[in-house]
Amino acid sequence: MRYLDEQGHRRSVRYRGAGLVVLFAAVALSFASVMPARADDGVAGSEPAATDSPAVTPAPTASPAPAPAPTPAPSPAPTASPSPAPPGDVAPREPLALSSPANDTLFPSSTVTLSGTKDAAGRVEVQSITGGIPYCVIPDSQTWNCTFSAPTGRYTMTVFQYFAGDAGAPEQKQVTIRVLPAPTISGTSPIVTTGLIGGTGFPGSGIVLTGAEVGDCPGIVQPNGFWSCPLAVSASGDYTINAQQTWNDVDTQPGGASRQITVRVDKDPPAVPVFSEPTSGAQPGSQPIPFAGSGENGGRVEVFVDGTLVCTSSVAGGRWGCAAPVGGGQHTVQAIQWDAAGNPSGATAGFAIVVSGASTPAVPPPAPAPPTPPGAGPPETADPAPVPATAPPPPQVSARPSTVAPAFPLFPPPVGGVSGLPPLDTWGTPTDYGAAIPTVGSTGSGVAWLWGLALGGGFILLVAMPLRLVLTALRGRFPRHYFARDHSRLTASEVQLLRPRLTLAGAIGAAAALAALAGGIQGEVRYLRLALAIGVALLLLNGISVALATRLATKALGGATRLRLVPLFLTIAALSALVSRGGGIQPPVIIGVVIAASFVVEIDRRSRGMIAATQLLVTLALGVGAWLAHSALGPVEGFLPSLTSEIISSLCIAAIGSGVMLALPVSRMPGRLIFEWSPVAWVAVALVTATLAGVIVAGGATFPVPWLVGLSLAFAAVCLALWAWIRLIEPSFEPRRAVVADRRI
Repeated sequence: MRYLDEQGHRRSVRYRGAGLVVLFAAVALSFASVMPARADDGVAGSEPAATDSPAVTPAPTASPAPAPAPTPAPSPAPTASPSPAPPGDVAPREPLALSSPANDTLFPSSTVTLSGTKDAAGRVEVQSITGGIPYCVIPDSQTWNCTFSAPTGRYTMTVFQYFAGDAGAPEQKQVTIRVLPAPTISGTSPIVTTGLIGGTGFPGSGIVLTGAEVGDCPGIVQPNGFWSCPLAVSASGDYTINAQQTWNDVDTQPGGASRQITVRVDKDPPAVPVFSEPTSGAQPGSQPIPFAGSGENGGRVEVFVDGTLVCTSSVAGGRWGCAAPVGGGQHTVQAIQWDAAGNPSGATAGFAIVVSGASTPAVPPPAPAPPTPPGAGPPETADPAPVPATAPPPPQVSARPSTVAPAFPLFPPPVGGVSGLPPLDTWGTPTDYGAAIPTVGSTGSGVAWLWGLALGGGFILLVAMPLRLVLTALRGRFPRHYFARDHSRLTASEVQLLRPRLTLAGAIGAAAALAALAGGIQGEVRYLRLALAIGVALLLLNGISVALATRLATKALGGATRLRLVPLFLTIAALSALVSRGGGIQPPVIIGVVIAASFVVEIDRRSRGMIAATQLLVTLALGVGAWLAHSALGPVEGFLPSLTSEIISSLCIAAIGSGVMLALPVSRMPGRLIFEWSPVAWVAVALVTATLAGVIVAGGATFPVPWLVGLSLAFAAVCLALWAWIRLIEPSFEPRRAVVADRRI
């Protein structure tokens, strides 16, 4: 930053304190963000699905990562690199050649074969993906061939040729391969379902189901390794299907296909169960009361007494039965049947029984009610209908893909987690940045806004006013300090010369990096997209809420302003990012405003307050508008939709967080100008700002509101104690000091 002194000379001011804080926060956040995401060797290619081909040497499973170049294991024999033909009668050595496969070949199974030619005296070693024991060691021959089993993913394979007696580096060849075996389909043939099919595969791959009359049913394997797809069939029956993976969901790059499997689609609800005991009007006298009857084989019957689930029984051989204690008196009994596919029947007609005795049974907890099955009619009597329990999900036979928790000793894992994809293939993978922002629909009740209003009042009473009191009390003690000078008013000879292209770009870039690190990052290209999105959002925020809003307001009210970089804003941004990352706060607290407007020409207090209020209200309008857009957009997939979502969410939390900071009635903040103009107007603006922050930012389910309230109370207590000491207690010591000084004289 540079300014002109009273003689017109350029002077340079270096904000060392702010720079050190920003640098420290960036280093700490970077260290936390680049911690290894897995505790294993970091080799790409984890796949939960079992392979369908035999393997020569099983390869260890590892997580997707960029194609590594493993370090060759030391050979027991001395090695040599290819060299020109030796002198004399020694024949020239044949170079190592890798003829198959072609670079970036896609293998549709876990079995990989590499082949080529070599010198007859050479020894070829095909290095393991993990850098361990070689897959193959081929001695004396002029051709070589190596078949091994590789996990799913993209890898760079390295082949070495060694010669006995040579001490130089071995000759090597490399080739990139992709391995994409068949996905799995959960269940055992025949799979009984209402029409939904699922399984496991390689994250990010496309899934295509093929088979007679099942329709076009594409799907994508999610980051957790699972996929699901509804069959486009209109009637119940048996269907034969198989599933095939495609690399990165590109149909022209097919991987392995599973074997055909029979799917038994059952869309028809079962008949209501039949009671054989007790019968209508029965008077059982012993406990527990037995319930029995007939139903559909493979189904499940739930018995309700007075609308409460009391027991459950499976149906075998067409019969079912269970028992439960029931209190004395008259009760209504009903039942519901679920078939093997998960279709519920209607409730049976209720019938009454009278239980003698006054025993108090242990009533099981009530079960949640599932939606009423289609076509189920009302009970035939006026007795209350039971509340059926939720149908259990279909059993999952295949195991969930194994994952290793990220290792972050000082900081929580990044919000986006580990995608499970190769790092360069994550351009379209969401980062979940801003996913913790509550939607507009979730705040529709008055409770959320009342809670936000309470937080807004707490901000004014516990943070803003105590901070103003203590800074006002301290101002006279630092005549040459920051508090002694009004930075919002500059004379023409003190105007800072802001270079918009260099200085502003650097400041916004630093703020964007801090904002990205606040949520945590991984070594994946999707976080470059996130940094770009945050940079665009902060550019919009500074350009509209500071530059454009103050320019238009100043032009309307008179006066002149100039833009200046505020290192204090970057310092606060660094501290808030560090606290958000260390505390795992989601959504993170972001300070996105890095510039401010200074008044070159002196104008009245009212005009300055109105200009500051305009800037603050425009900042809030940007945040609220981005919040509405974020709620309307919802979850997205793909590069452009993810970029748009991240721009909107970044603009939302950056505008709201910056608004809270700017509303403080101290120092160079617009809140001070509003407070000096009208304390009532400041209370209104600050209350609206903090209420919106309480709903949009602190309204997330994971936001540490109790910690926020506790720290605010502690902050207010410290500020008030310091103010009381300076204003009330310390002045009482001044006469004593004067008396002591007179005595010394």
